[in-house]
Amino acid sequence: MNDPNPQTSTDRRFERVDFERTVTIRIVGGAIVGSGQNVSEQGVFFVTEGSIPVKVEIEGREGALPGKLVRIENMGAGMVGIAVKFDDSHRDLVDG
Repeated sequence: MNDPNPQTSTDRRFERVDFERTVTIRIVGGAIVGSGQNVSEQGVFFVTEGSIPVKVEIEGREGALPGKLVRIENMGAGMVGIAVKFDDSHRDLVDG
C-alpha cells in the first residue's frame, strides 16, 4: 500500500520541453453538438461526447500532425491556452 514513488497531479508521463514556434490548429470536420449545461447573457457551457479532431501545424516542421483537442483554458488578459493530444508520439519534437 505504501508506494515509494507516489504520483502527484504534477507528475507527467512525458517530458514537456519549452519551444518558441508558431502553432496552427485546424479543426477537422463540421459542427460540435452537445448537451447544454448552463447559459448566461454572455455565454453558454455544454458537454459533448467523443473527441474533437484537429490537425496541428508547427512552424519549421513539414506536414500536419493529427490529434484531439483536450482542453481550452482562459489565461486572462484576452488569452487562452489550448492543449492537444497527438494521435501518435513524435519524439522528434522534444529531441533537440
